[in-house]
Amino acid sequence: MDQPQNNFKYAAIFDVDGTMVDNASYHQNAWIALDKRYDLAITPEYYLANIHSRSNDKNVRKLFPDAGSDEFINRISKEKESIYRSTFRPVLKEIPGLTNLIKELSRQNIPCAAASNSPKANVDMVLDELDIRKYFSVIIDRDQVTAGKPNPEILLTTAKQLAHPPQNCIVFEDSLSGFKAAQNAKMPYIVITAGAKKQELKHAKNPIATYHDFTKITPESIKNLLT
Repeated sequence: MDQPQNNFKYAAIFDVDGTMVDNASYHQNAWIALDKRYDLAITPEYYLANIHSRSNDKNVRKLFPDAGSDEFINRISKEKESIYRSTFRPVLKEIPGLTNLIKELSRQNIPCAAASNSPKANVDMVLDELDIRKYFSVIIDRDQVTAGKPNPEILLTTAKQLAHPPQNCIVFEDSLSGFKAAQNAKMPYIVITAGAKKQELKHAKNPIATYHDFTKITPESIKNLLT
């Protein structure tokens, strides 16, 4: 049987945290657990205003202004992420419709990428636990770039590796930093709200669409949004 031909001139870029999985509360709880070890005074309100969706290097520098060395920053980051993975892994599940959409994009030869502010170990956990790694031709995590979102570097690096111009890469995002990164990269983006912080959705400026999850998204509906 002949394989379907790709008549769609776009690629799909998926954020991981909050977009593929609803894990925001587990990241928050991990930072609060870290607070108990180091007396950092992290409340849920402080987390939302100062930590949520930002990269670990920035968060650790903010929480430990006298941190100094990269070695210390990396150690604290790894400690926090170890707490997060140990608590989230047993309950990890996808935002509904994710795997079906990725499989259909793959069937139609539309390249998919994962692009995340998270470190490699977190990205690996999600892709491997959901058994979807094989559908992504490009995987970019925070460890591979010099600046995290909202800087557009992660998305622009992903587009370059996909060999697609930024304007032809559609991004699936859920957070303030992700929205800004897509805007800064001049990429069209779709907002997925299932794992999003409601307070951040108001910062999504001119997305091409907003969906609760992936169940109503198809390759054809994406193409229609881009034309």
